[in-house]
Formats: sequence, structure tokens, C-alpha cells
Amino acid sequence: MDEASKQLIADGDKLLASQDLAATGSASATERADRDSELGCLKGQVQRLYRAQGDFKGSPSQHSPSNAAGLMASGLGLQGYDTIVDTSDLADENLGTAVLRHPTSGITFLITVRNGQKPNIMIVGKTSCYERS
Repeated sequence: MDEASKQLIADGDKLLASQDLAATGSASATERADRDSELGCLKGQVQRLYRAQGDFKGSPSQHSPSNAAGLMASGLGLQGYDTIVDTSDLADENLGTAVLRHPTSGITFLITVRNGQKPNIMIVGKTSCYERS
């Protein structure tokens, strides 16, 4: 799990520092895969989470959540992530979403962008579940 945690942190940090995010707003990490979580895992298994949140630059109404989520998703796509769910699956003018998974590491990212309430930008990354060591 250590290798997956390092990759999760590296990919999450790259996303937060990306031009794709900077084009619409900013976010900062609130959890950086620094502790085990049993949430969503079978008994005796754990995973690590990377969480970040932030807001749009300027007025939220001037931004398109689906475009912002798509831009961030494309950045992860360039790092080898496959799109599982994107905004076209859950289309809404006030909500943009993307779910991406890396085929070899098993790391999954959920990107949620909304202009109706703050925080406008929420990013959650997680490793697969592993046996507790």
C-alpha cells in the first residue's frame, strides 16, 4: 500500500498544481493519504484517501462546472487514468463530475465541481482496499 499511497499523493498534488485547475479556481489538500481508512472496504482491509477542496475564481456563476471537471479529468487522463464516469453521464448546468481510475495502480479519483454552493471544487482520490498490515 505504501507505493499506492505515494502515487496517490503525487497524482493528487499534480492535479492541485495543474493549469487545468488554475484556469478556473484553486484547491488545497485537506487529507493527504496519511492514515488508514476502513470506509468502503471489507473487514480487515484499509485504504488511503486524498481529499482536496476549493473554490472558483470570481463569481461561481461565470464558470461552467462541467467544463472545469472535464479539464481536470483530462489532466489525469494524460497521466494514464481511464474515465469511468464523466459529466455527460450526469449532465447538469450546476454540477460537473468525473470519476477516473488508473488501470495498474487501482487509484480512483472523483472530481466534483458545482457552482450552487461552496466549496465549489471537491476532489477525492483513493487507493484500492488492502489487507491491514
